[in-house]
Amino acid sequence: MDWIDYRDKLGIGFSDIEKFQYLKQKVFNILEAIEENSESLEYLGFCNMTGAEINTYYLDDYRESERYDHIIRIIKSHSDTIKKFCLYYIAFVNTRGDKEYRKWGKIEFYNLIVKSLKESHIQFEVLQDGQSYFIFPKGAEELDDGLVSEPLMWLAEYPKAQRTYINALMQYSDGIYIRDVADNFRKALEEFLQEFLENSKNLESNISETGKYLKEHGAEKEISDVLVKLIDSYKKLNDKIAKHNDKVDKKFLEFLMYQTGVFIRMLIVVKNSDSDDL
Repeated sequence: MDWIDYRDKLGIGFSDIEKFQYLKQKVFNILEAIEENSESLEYLGFCNMTGAEINTYYLDDYRESERYDHIIRIIKSHSDTIKKFCLYYIAFVNTRGDKEYRKWGKIEFYNLIVKSLKESHIQFEVLQDGQSYFIFPKGAEELDDGLVSEPLMWLAEYPKAQRTYINALMQYSDGIYIRDVADNFRKALEEFLQEFLENSKNLESNISETGKYLKEHGAEKEISDVLVKLIDSYKKLNDKIAKHNDKVDKKFLEFLMYQTGVFIRMLIVVKNSDSDDL
């Protein structure tokens, strides 16, 4: 039982604002307690990424610890909302190098925010894009784990689709709710099917190919037919969005996001089941 659970048991709940304050204090307590440093290139990289003003005083070679302290102050000064705080913190993590002499490298600071978000009961997830990370707002935990995080991990074997899927997730997490995001989810599915089925057909042409693949690999006809119909409906919904411009309802994009995960998950599960039977 963590601190927030304990308070809830006593009938002393935490509001969302209090949870955010709790998160910040936990993180800054650690950031300020450890003795760390930042190299000049890391400092420059962080400031350039966030648009923060560089203080040339800190560029002298021997001011490693002062550069680190200045970065932490910049994060603090941009932590009035959870999105800003997470944005600046992740920028710090992404510009952090892994040096053998350090106790705290990129992975340690990544683990800190992941652990703190969980203990603060804040529904944000940190996802990985190559060597970088980004923050993603979570919905229902069961859905996000099964239909976002796991498919993203499995897409490592399908690099074109993974790149496009990550772009769509990053746009969604940044609050960009336009048809381009919906199109990126569609494009990610199209590229996944091309890589998975090893062809260059468009999404519409690969709908029937998907049905063939499922039947050939032991999927029940009813399941295969339902999935094919769902992919067809998915395509038609995206086509409908394409006729309109700019804003798309967030709930609709969330639906497309989870549906993309369903299709990817289903096909990879079938493929993995074949491998297990060998």
